[in-house]
Amino acid sequence: MLDDIAAIQQRISDIQSRIAMLNGNNLTPPTDPAADPSRDRSFDNVLADERARYGMAASPTDQTEAATPEPSPNSLVGLPGSGIPIGRRPYLAEPSAGPLPSTPSTSRVMPLVPTTQQIVPIKTGRATDYDPIIDRYAAANGLSPKLVKAVIKTESDFNPHDRSSAGAMGLMQLMPDNVREAGISDPYDPEQNIAAGTKQLAGFVQQYHGDLDLALAAYNAGPGNVHKYGGVPPFHETQNYIVKVRRAMGEE
Repeated sequence: MLDDIAAIQQRISDIQSRIAMLNGNNLTPPTDPAADPSRDRSFDNVLADERARYGMAASPTDQTEAATPEPSPNSLVGLPGSGIPIGRRPYLAEPSAGPLPSTPSTSRVMPLVPTTQQIVPIKTGRATDYDPIIDRYAAANGLSPKLVKAVIKTESDFNPHDRSSAGAMGLMQLMPDNVREAGISDPYDPEQNIAAGTKQLAGFVQQYHGDLDLALAAYNAGPGNVHKYGGVPPFHETQNYIVKVRRAMGEE
């Protein structure tokens, strides 16, 4: 039994000497543990002697387990009660308090640039085969293409061959007198009809100083009735016509 203890002690001494050499510590080499033959060479006594010699903690018999402090997450740890460090606990990060707040002087908000797939075209009304003609004659007469399309929608629903019971013809429902005044040869031809109709509508817009309701009332009921009643005539058809045109201008 004593031989085993001596072997263990010698091994411990060798390990401590090597550790001291690696750390650059000039520790005094341990003396022969058997130098004091009167000393009881029990395991506890040998271990206590070694601790005292190297300035280690007191023997476990001098301390209770309850008084042993809990090692910190980053402290050196070893065998329980041995006092011999053999490793280091893995680093445990402190709980995060969240990202650091940015200051107005250093923070920048990057503008959102939409991709091609994110760009949605704005709807401007129902597309028709007559859009190029409408755009051309609307621009020539200072009118909004949306207004011209709304009038055509309300008058003929884009039917170039439409004819009313009153004799109005084509896309913009030109009356025979309007056809003669415009000097067109075929009121059912989309381009001739739109050319004459936009010119007539633009004349009413200018006559009533941009008042759209009065211009539409004159286009539907004639300028004579607008003059007679001093405004939009009290005709259900005319009043409903103005509402329909305005609603068509807001179609999407």
